[in-house]
Amino acid sequence: MINQPKKTQTKIQVRFNDLDMAGHVHNSEYLNYFEIGRIDFFNTIIAPNWNWREKGILVARNEVDYIQATYFSDELFVETSFEDLGKKSITLGYKIFKEVEGAKILCTKGRSILVCYDFKTNDSVEVFPEWRESLES
Repeated sequence: MINQPKKTQTKIQVRFNDLDMAGHVHNSEYLNYFEIGRIDFFNTIIAPNWNWREKGILVARNEVDYIQATYFSDELFVETSFEDLGKKSITLGYKIFKEVEGAKILCTKGRSILVCYDFKTNDSVEVFPEWRESLES
């Protein structure tokens, strides 16, 4: 059973090329922001010094809900949290916030289902035991 919420908070730098013609962060960039949060989550909680070539993951599913537009000048951060653990998969949730006058405003939320993968055999594998232990502890 999971005892404590497992989550990280990662600052996002909005780049000029992240913007669309209307000056908003383009919808496709949120998957990049989720990835930034996911890598921080893995490095912080699941597997410090992670060698992704030995213990790989594949993104099997992404979901994104766009709630409020974000802009170049916004200070964004992504909260990445552990949601579920399957036999071969890990589900992470994401919330992207902007900070306005000290208040957190939810702009985007989503989730990813990640499948553990062995790149040598080109096959999915059960969640690596040490990862399972990190998530369940």
